[in-house]
Amino acid sequence: MRKTNIRKFITAALLSALLTGCAGNTAPDMEAVQTDLDAIAIPEQTRVVGLGEASHGVKEYQELKAEVFRTLVHHYGCRTFIIEGDFGNALKVDAYIHGGEGTAKEAAATIGFRIYRTREMADLLEWMRAYNETALAGEDLHFYGMDMQQADNSKDYLFGILRQIDPELTAEYEETFAFLNDDAIYDLSTDAFAEGMPEAEKLLKSVDERKEQIVEVCGSEAFEFARECANSIYNCCDIRKSNSEYNEVRDGHMAEKVHWFLEHGDGSLLFINGHNGHIARVNTSLYDCMGRQLAEDLGDGYFTIGTDARITTFNSQTDDGFTETTAKNKNDLNALAADVEGTRYYLDFQKASSCDGWEKLLSGTQRITSLNVGSLTLLKMFYTTKIVPNETFDGMILYDQVGPTTVEL
Repeated sequence: MRKTNIRKFITAALLSALLTGCAGNTAPDMEAVQTDLDAIAIPEQTRVVGLGEASHGVKEYQELKAEVFRTLVHHYGCRTFIIEGDFGNALKVDAYIHGGEGTAKEAAATIGFRIYRTREMADLLEWMRAYNETALAGEDLHFYGMDMQQADNSKDYLFGILRQIDPELTAEYEETFAFLNDDAIYDLSTDAFAEGMPEAEKLLKSVDERKEQIVEVCGSEAFEFARECANSIYNCCDIRKSNSEYNEVRDGHMAEKVHWFLEHGDGSLLFINGHNGHIARVNTSLYDCMGRQLAEDLGDGYFTIGTDARITTFNSQTDDGFTETTAKNKNDLNALAADVEGTRYYLDFQKASSCDGWEKLLSGTQRITSLNVGSLTLLKMFYTTKIVPNETFDGMILYDQVGPTTVEL
């Protein structure tokens, strides 16, 4: 056989294999994907749904928070949105969506990280506030935070409660923790945080000793949130007392926060949102992530969705603002996004597992995008990470291209 005929034969064979989809054990069957996120199916035993984002500073990922959350609210009775943001700060946001003063833009800025000062986040908060205006009693939405890298609003809530019981003691603690303020928190040494930990333990003990009085004056819910604000102050000192253990300690405390919300919530489904690296069911970096701990603790009660894009243009955070940066990372999964309507699709790994074409992609190694607020994009090794998709997430939402958020500083 001549070489030209051999080439024709090989080309025809490859095309035939691609067209046969799963039956040919080669290319995935695109009928396994869905583009309507309103139809996302969550297993009945799920208690927590985690949505990850491959990069902060991306418009589509911030819009996705709202889109997936609305689906969970309308179809699964979810009423609690928990973000990778400070616990005390988010209490201010929760007050806003329950009719509090200010604007959605101001509430978004209150979350604490500049990456959330966007039109997209403000739109979500406006929708939650509007929903609550007509929600039945007990069916209102809540906005909470599972992080604890800042302290001002945790102190503000806690001391506002404690002052009603013991003004003198409150004044003493205000002086003790004056060093722990958001304006200077990034300039403090690890020693300052280490020295603050025993004081935070004393604060927790003081709150516990006055539980009965606080409950009588302010109510049991106010006590529980005040105590968790005190715990957040301790957590803040704990995660910042060591640079080398920062990530692991932080994720451990975020997992504890999720359990706290499970314990103190109304039993409905929780929605949590953060970077892929926090949400993943297995560790994707050199520390023990929150998602792995939740997966171990909750088993099938934890359902997690990751994200990725072939081309990511995002707002990379600088010292004085943001700069638009683009990173490219094509893999077998995000490459397929260009072939669907809207260049975005959702894939439920359990549903796709019966298809050999998908199984090969999902059980093999893929390099996905992993950009942070100020990631280096010179070399792909700096902004990507290797995962086995069906071990890392329960599903993924894949994009062809994503763009930067609409920043509102």
